[in-house]
Amino acid sequence: MRLSLPTPHAVSADPCHEPFSHASSTQRHRQKIPELVQKPETHPQLSQNATELPPRASANAYPQLGVMSIVADQVRRVDSQLDRLQLAHLKSATSSPILTYRRLSTTSEPTEQISTSPQIEELQVLIKALSATSSSKALLPAWRISTFLEQAGLSEGEVNALGETKSSYEKELEWLLVSKATVQVYGVLLNTLLEQTIPLSNDIWYWDEVLGSYTFTAIYMIQTSPLRLWDWTKDIYEDSRERFASLREEPEETLSATAIGTNVTARWKTFYGLVRDSIRERSVTDIQARVLSPLAKSRSEARRKQAGLKRLREMSASGLGVLMDEGLNFDIGEDTTGIQGLDGSDWNVVVERSVALMDTVLRNVTALETGVSEFEDVVFASVADDPEISSRGMGMGELRDKPAKLCKRLQNILSTHIPAHVQAQQHLRSQYGRPHRLVRYWLPATALLLSSTTILRIVVNRKAAILQWIQDLGSTMQDFWMNWIVEPTRKIIKTIRHDEGSEVAIMGRESLKGDRDSLERMVVDFAIDNPEAAGMGGPLSDAHIAEIRAKVKEGDLTPVLRAYEKDLRRPFVGTVRGDLVRTLLIQVQKTKVDVEVALSGIDALLKSQELVFGFVGLTPGVLVCIGVGRYISGMFGERRGQKYGHKAGQMIRVLRNIDRILTTSTPSPNGILSYKDHGLLLCEVHVLRSRAAKLFPGEVEREFFEDVNELGDISIGIERQLKVVQRIRWAYGKWLSKADEVADLLNSVQELIIPFIRRADDEAAVKHTGHGQSGSSGTALVESHKPAELVKLLDLQLPETGGGKTALLDVIQQVLKYSVNTWDQGFLDKLYASTNPVGVVSELILATLNTNVHVYQVSPALTVIEKAITKRFANLYGFTGPHAGGFSTQGGSGSNLSALIIARNTLYPATKTDGNGTHNFVIFTSAHGHYSFEKAAQMIGLGSRNLVPVPVGDDGAMLPTELERLILAAKDAGKTPLLVNATAGSTVLGSFDPFEEIAAIARSHGMWMHVDGAWGGSVIFSEKQRHKLKGVHLADSVAVNPHKMLGAPTTCSLLLGKDLRQFHRANTLPAGYLFHGADADGEVWDLADLTPQCGRRPDSLKVALSWTYYGAEGYGRMIDEAFEAAAYLAGLVEKNRDFVLVSQNPPPCLQVCFYYAPRGLSEVPEKNTKATAGVVEKLVHRGFMVDHAPGERGNFFRVVVNVQTRKGTLDGLVKAIVDIGKE
Repeated sequence: MRLSLPTPHAVSADPCHEPFSHASSTQRHRQKIPELVQKPETHPQLSQNATELPPRASANAYPQLGVMSIVADQVRRVDSQLDRLQLAHLKSATSSPILTYRRLSTTSEPTEQISTSPQIEELQVLIKALSATSSSKALLPAWRISTFLEQAGLSEGEVNALGETKSSYEKELEWLLVSKATVQVYGVLLNTLLEQTIPLSNDIWYWDEVLGSYTFTAIYMIQTSPLRLWDWTKDIYEDSRERFASLREEPEETLSATAIGTNVTARWKTFYGLVRDSIRERSVTDIQARVLSPLAKSRSEARRKQAGLKRLREMSASGLGVLMDEGLNFDIGEDTTGIQGLDGSDWNVVVERSVALMDTVLRNVTALETGVSEFEDVVFASVADDPEISSRGMGMGELRDKPAKLCKRLQNILSTHIPAHVQAQQHLRSQYGRPHRLVRYWLPATALLLSSTTILRIVVNRKAAILQWIQDLGSTMQDFWMNWIVEPTRKIIKTIRHDEGSEVAIMGRESLKGDRDSLERMVVDFAIDNPEAAGMGGPLSDAHIAEIRAKVKEGDLTPVLRAYEKDLRRPFVGTVRGDLVRTLLIQVQKTKVDVEVALSGIDALLKSQELVFGFVGLTPGVLVCIGVGRYISGMFGERRGQKYGHKAGQMIRVLRNIDRILTTSTPSPNGILSYKDHGLLLCEVHVLRSRAAKLFPGEVEREFFEDVNELGDISIGIERQLKVVQRIRWAYGKWLSKADEVADLLNSVQELIIPFIRRADDEAAVKHTGHGQSGSSGTALVESHKPAELVKLLDLQLPETGGGKTALLDVIQQVLKYSVNTWDQGFLDKLYASTNPVGVVSELILATLNTNVHVYQVSPALTVIEKAITKRFANLYGFTGPHAGGFSTQGGSGSNLSALIIARNTLYPATKTDGNGTHNFVIFTSAHGHYSFEKAAQMIGLGSRNLVPVPVGDDGAMLPTELERLILAAKDAGKTPLLVNATAGSTVLGSFDPFEEIAAIARSHGMWMHVDGAWGGSVIFSEKQRHKLKGVHLADSVAVNPHKMLGAPTTCSLLLGKDLRQFHRANTLPAGYLFHGADADGEVWDLADLTPQCGRRPDSLKVALSWTYYGAEGYGRMIDEAFEAAAYLAGLVEKNRDFVLVSQNPPPCLQVCFYYAPRGLSEVPEKNTKATAGVVEKLVHRGFMVDHAPGERGNFFRVVVNVQTRKGTLDGLVKAIVDIGKE
């Protein structure tokens, strides 16, 4: 009989997938552990490139990749490598008797015949049973592996357990058996470490929750208070016992009878005194600890336990990483690269060292007093010095005696070390982990137990009612099912079968025929008895009778009616004679027949629709059943949906953990993870794979697991692993939780935003010095660059394939780095500054809702908020009518344009459809008014020449007399004055126009008056400043921008009016796809019908939330402080001889305008402009950003104070200008 080595089933037909290639692991830690496989110097892989990594296995190696764990994958990979080693030596080796036999058995030369034996057959069976590639299950339980090893009965020396001399073939089989068993024990150990490491994260999160809230800390303190009391009591008791025992052990001559006591009572008194002394001494000893509150003690205990858990997790992860990287690492690739460099003893030594490695890791992994680095050093040193590992110089004969020793060592690992490790791990987890459930829930359990008697009493007292209720419920359900489902269904079936018993009928089948025949007989008998009534002079013939019968069938009762009419002339005679009564009775019979004829028609109709009525009867019951069924399935479906969403959310969090492990790890010089980080990564990858089960469609699931396997392959390097994380995020985002993805992104972005804002906070403390913190181009305010430079620095790439979170955060970092930080105190340039914290929140809410306030249907809450906010603002400006209100616009320019359109279409309605026609409209605004009116005139076809600037006085306010003159001149020129715009806070000097006088002029000429209060309109909240808006209530419309002085995020602008009906008539247009009819209450709730715009952001929410947070009083206080700061700056400038103040003091608004001229102003305006611009440019490098504006003597400084500006910042600005001027 020919004997052969058992063929590895999965090697040739299905090469093993190799998800984790670890060839570089040895290189990574070469300084710590000798090579498990000593390679010859001529190894082809080393001769080419010492750091070259072997190729990874194909990701499609296993058809059922998704159902396997990383441990199963690793075991299959190692087992497959072992099989490939055997196959490679099968072709090339000459020293092995087995292989020599196989090679020579095909020739005609005489060969050594190897006889079989029961021991060899038993070994073959066991090898096949232990092979991971010969079964669908890669991992075997520990007890089964131990059974197989005992069953093998390996012995040392040349004689086997049966007393027979071992052949070379049998010795080879013993090595193969031990190697296969080592692979299985390796898998058991990896699985054990994984299963024990992963739950530690939950316990760590528990302590995070306890430490993250004082409420949770207090709950934990209450939960553990019985344990604390027990421990304290136990300590007191033990200490007292020791005291009492030592008292009794003292020499008799030193004790009196009263010291110990002569009876039980006295002894208990003595013991009680000792207890009291112990408590007193402990109170004195713990006096320092008593300074801390119980909460502080609980938090300290939680921190200590959390630190212990983290150490345990790191140690376990390190052990897992060491085993995964160094255990059974034959260092060969998928294409058998490296096999030729291994001889028979090499892979045997790998197995020996791997067994020693597993043994050492198990012994040391729970030693928390050592750090991770020390643990790794101890492991590698122990393996290197292990006396049971063979040396390379050992001959094959000596190596063949090793299987029995390895077998015993493996059995010792399975029976002793792994259980001891599990027990030690459980002890540490119970010591540092979350408290037991009994501890956590003793309080509610106690409350439930104490109230259980009451609950039980209630149940017992109402037992009969409860049973009756249950019985009635069951009876009702049964009756409903039988009477409304089963019975109607039976009737429908009978109807389909034309069952006579199922026919629907109002009257019997023969009822009409009998009554009609009776009527016929009654009429014929009457006609025979009264032939004259039938129009005959004598007796009726058969023909006449037949004719009467035919007429009766058609409903003709002429003989009877004639007699009836005749008797009505003499009713008494007819009654006495009986004919009148007889004719009445015949007519009653006729009426009965007529009713039955009608019923028979209805009956026929019912019979024709009998099936329909059957289904109508069944429908209510079916609908009720469907409703209940949907409700129940909805409950379970919702739970399934919640479970699905929960799994997706967990996967997002796991991906975040993986991202954190990769980004925070300290890579080796060749860019791969350390053992500890690799172990942590394997835990997260394992969780990721388990959570992904049944989450994706079949083909997508396969692709997902391919990416996950690539993620766990540390040989590709950290950079590529991070790219894999991003690929998973964007490729499978459709199936993952959006909420958790948003939370992940927000957490990451928050880590960039908060330092950005905090940097401005930190620099505010030094603004008074006049210097930015950096002193270079980069300050907290802005890193200033020319446009061409910034284009190169940003280098914005818009890739075809998304870069995920990493690329997103990179772009955000660049944007924040090169943007102006408006949170900085030095931003004094424009009519706005940073928003406030509430503004950031409001923008987040709007982005989350991502809706359009054009129709009520898609934005109900935001529509109501906008109407409420604009109504309140309109009331502030004196628009108190029932139809007062407004709408939000995209900036002050949009408000001014909308006001111009509304004015034209309201005063001249025909222009809405016919255009300006013969009207040559002209509009008027202050010479210091905003340029947006000129743009608006161009946009609606008036032309910029028809915008007439009105001269201003020295204070920058419009001159009413000049306005009157220009209006009259325009009329004389044949033009039509349309609108006058008054300004509340001009852009340069901050002037307020005289609204009352302008309103009177506008009314006298039939013009629309608009107030552009985009900048200064917000002073309405300040009792000290609102007098500047005197007369604003006389306007027809007002524009105000809360994003300027009130600090709402840009943009937030409102257009307000006295009568929203004017706004509606001016802008409404039919749009049946959008606006579906007017509202019954007369209100316009589809706000896009009020405005020229359709797409509109719900910006009113920004000011609504801010107003809610700060209140109107808060707004007023902020505005007053800002005006005080502006007056402070004006005072500083006015007092300094090197400055020339252009603004009034105090300034009308928050702009302070001045020249800096230490040697006096030049008579050449251009020189003054150049000097001002030069200082403004240099101020940026000192952390200040201001603007300059044109004046009669050249450009001057324009500093815009805002609600966050401090007086110290203004001191620093003046100092910085002076310092720059001296340079």
